[in-house]
Amino acid sequence: MIIPSRQQCLMFMDNHRMPAHIQEHSQKVAEIAIGLGMHLNRHRGGLAIALLEAGGLLHDIAKARCLRTGENHAVIGARMVRQMGYPLVASIVEEHVVIAPGDLEGPVSESLLVNYADKRVKHTEVVTLEERFGDLADRYGHTADRKARLAKNLSLFVHLEEKIFVDLKIQPEDVLTWVQGGDDGTRIFGDGRASL
Repeated sequence: MIIPSRQQCLMFMDNHRMPAHIQEHSQKVAEIAIGLGMHLNRHRGGLAIALLEAGGLLHDIAKARCLRTGENHAVIGARMVRQMGYPLVASIVEEHVVIAPGDLEGPVSESLLVNYADKRVKHTEVVTLEERFGDLADRYGHTADRKARLAKNLSLFVHLEEKIFVDLKIQPEDVLTWVQGGDDGTRIFGDGRASL
């Protein structure tokens, strides 16, 4: 399994001129995905932490470009990451915007966890799903159809959240406060373990 290191991901972000606020958003998404992955691995195992980190850091690699061009940033970003030689990370990038009901039938994958983490970070602030989807509705819910799709997606993400947290000692509201900076630049998660 070929996964870029954190340093490589940060270099890719710089090379693709990812704006600072999107880099900060992506770093928080990666932190949440890693923290949840660590918790889940203690109970269920099987998640590749390095893949969660790379997927979180690179999920919006094409966001700035696509805001200018109107292209789908998940599709373009996946193409970019695939061309760099990282197909597993590219799949996460491609799948980070929406989920389908069938996606919830299997175990929680790295792709689902990064997607969930992305829905917990509004710009650069960790928020609840309801707040994040409220913001998405304000920004993108220009038609009744779009508003209905966002409401359906919120419902799916609430089910995903329930699936993620069902066996964990932490709750979704804990994510609002458990990612904090350490003095040495590491991140300390709610269980006291450091990462990054």
